[in-house]
Amino acid sequence: MPFPWKKGSVLLLSGLLALILFGINSGGRRISWSRVVYDARGEVLRVYLSRDDKWRIPVSLVRVDPLFLKALVRSEDRFFWCHPGINPLSVGRALGQNIRAGRVVSGASTLTMQLARLIRPAPRNLMSKLREAIFSLTLERFLKKELILELYLSLAPYGGNLEGVAAASLAYFGKTPENLEPHEVAFLLTLPRAPSLPRKKRRAMRDVLLRKMWRWGLITREEFERSLKIPLPRRKPFPKRAPHLCDFLKEKFPGVFINSTVDPVVQGKVEKVLSLHRRRLEELGASQAAVVVIENSPGKLRAAVGSLDYWNSPGGQIKGFNLFRSPGSALKPFIYIMALEKGAITTESLLPDAPLSFGGFSPRDFDSSWRGLVKAEDALSLSLNLPFVYLLRQVGYREFLRRLKEGGVVGPFPDENYGLSAAIGGMEVRLMDLTNLYSSLARGGIFKQVAMVKGEGGKGRRIFQAGAVYLALRALSRRGRPDAPSLKYFTFPNAVVYWKTGTSWGRRDAWSLGFSRKYTVGVWVGNFDSRGSPGIVGARAAGPLMFDIFRALERKVWSGKYPWFPRAREELVPERVCAFSGYPPSSACPHTGEVLVLKNAHPYLKCPFHREFVVEARTGYRACPFKEYREGEVVHKTFLVFPPAVREVLGKGAPPQFSPDCRLSRGGGLRILSPQPDSTYVLSPGVRGADRIVFQAVSGEGKIYWFCDGKFLGTSSSGEVVRFPLPRGTHRILAQGEDGSRASVKIKVEVW
Repeated sequence: MPFPWKKGSVLLLSGLLALILFGINSGGRRISWSRVVYDARGEVLRVYLSRDDKWRIPVSLVRVDPLFLKALVRSEDRFFWCHPGINPLSVGRALGQNIRAGRVVSGASTLTMQLARLIRPAPRNLMSKLREAIFSLTLERFLKKELILELYLSLAPYGGNLEGVAAASLAYFGKTPENLEPHEVAFLLTLPRAPSLPRKKRRAMRDVLLRKMWRWGLITREEFERSLKIPLPRRKPFPKRAPHLCDFLKEKFPGVFINSTVDPVVQGKVEKVLSLHRRRLEELGASQAAVVVIENSPGKLRAAVGSLDYWNSPGGQIKGFNLFRSPGSALKPFIYIMALEKGAITTESLLPDAPLSFGGFSPRDFDSSWRGLVKAEDALSLSLNLPFVYLLRQVGYREFLRRLKEGGVVGPFPDENYGLSAAIGGMEVRLMDLTNLYSSLARGGIFKQVAMVKGEGGKGRRIFQAGAVYLALRALSRRGRPDAPSLKYFTFPNAVVYWKTGTSWGRRDAWSLGFSRKYTVGVWVGNFDSRGSPGIVGARAAGPLMFDIFRALERKVWSGKYPWFPRAREELVPERVCAFSGYPPSSACPHTGEVLVLKNAHPYLKCPFHREFVVEARTGYRACPFKEYREGEVVHKTFLVFPPAVREVLGKGAPPQFSPDCRLSRGGGLRILSPQPDSTYVLSPGVRGADRIVFQAVSGEGKIYWFCDGKFLGTSSSGEVVRFPLPRGTHRILAQGEDGSRASVKIKVEVW
């Protein structure tokens, strides 16, 4: 029962004596705590020194073994739960023993008084004892017994720079004090009494306490006898697991305790695989690598490594997963998905892969070759550059950056610093952010902010349509791709993996990001000083590492079907398209087929390649507008007409030409064939063949002079095709022949 003191008298006495006589508010310790990072299982990943270089971890009673608490109170202060801070019986006993001995041979300190001394250290003399007693009364007046005991357990000295039972338990037994054996309890209880005692005497003291614990009925005889045989422990280093991630969490989250979502098994496997690849990566010219693993369904971070060696490599403590690096082609799947959502393409749409220029920006494919035209799905699977720059212009790069921000991916600079080059690595991103964005694809387009500590996470929000993600996954699951790592380095895991690699300009960064049934894995390989190397290629450097991690994590056979696939298929409907181009058919398309498209995003661009012309049946020339033909001399025929840049790559795709003699007779006047009157022309500046308007006219002999709104443009001969750029707006085009004949048309120009 509580000690029967009147509350008012205690408060008055302690307050007056403390503040007036003893100055108890001065000279106290400013306590700082060690910070502790736990994994998802509640085990310690890392402990950081306090600001005053102590291993000092606060502890609550529920986190301490009950046997330790019982033995502590029984051996140190058996009336702790009853006295008001001091024990008068103990004071009288100690005073009598000291008088009889003529020196101090016994103390009367309660646990509360020991706490008072820990908070306000002072020389060991009578005045200090009196101060401790007064401060103890004050502590007991304002604090509950449980809190006093917790403070003592957190601050008690355990030798060297160890303070508190939690730090001592970690240092000697490698575990927190929730579950302690009897011999561990006895050892820890003896440390604060004489931290520097020799081991032989320490063992004797421990054994004496074990015998007392048995006599007190706290342990059985069998436990007592077994404990006597166990040698004393030696101090161990504090755990320093997942060091990059612990540093990152320590900087990101406040508080003493950080309960992370890290899975120690996954973290260990990732570190093991990374160590096995270290020599291979160094041979490729890469001195560093970083890995992030996210569990798909809950969106929780399960592992992260920032470099090849935290302790022994140059720059090893740099957190590579949090650096801005060029992702190369790794952003292409999201451009593809947005283009499908917008209805700009179908999976079968043919895209240009030819030497085009976008305002001075002239992208090339990784292998420096051109294919002319390529299906959109193949362009993603083959990781071609030009088609995705072309697509990004259709999607709009600002809209693309906005969508990336919705998915937690940002660059280091304002949006205006980026352009179409963002499609192929022009915007640097962080591995942590990009891996998390890829995990949204494993959830069918649902984005969740990656949860790094317990309590984070939630339902998430949709940023991509499930149907579009489903269509993208068909390309990302192909194995016979150029970005598939060489089979001599690895074997595919049993589980299906959807993946994409990326290589930055100058081969400074190699990326591989993929997701399977349970996890999304992101890998970056390179050098922190941005030094390039021929071997730093996504498929060669990062891909094998990623797949070996999947082999270690995803051991079960998996078909590749996610639970959200049925929903995705409900969002898709068959659409009739040109069998050749994959776009909605025009009247000139000879054959059609079907392709799946989103219900709310039917493609709006008709096939631009099939065009119908009237040609001479005998010669195949385009029918001359100045000739009169008899029945059967001309026929309607469909031609494949490609843009000029594509035509140069493929060596075909030109429209039929007029015959050399297709011209007006001398003096017969002049006629404009192109541009057509009252037509609207859409120009694409920077795209070769699409940034100018075709001018063509026929007349008698001599040159034809071209004018736009009275301004001279250039000349051509009769029937010759010339091209001139025009500004946005409505214009009057005038053609004048050398014989004085004239013709004019009115057109409108839009710039896209």
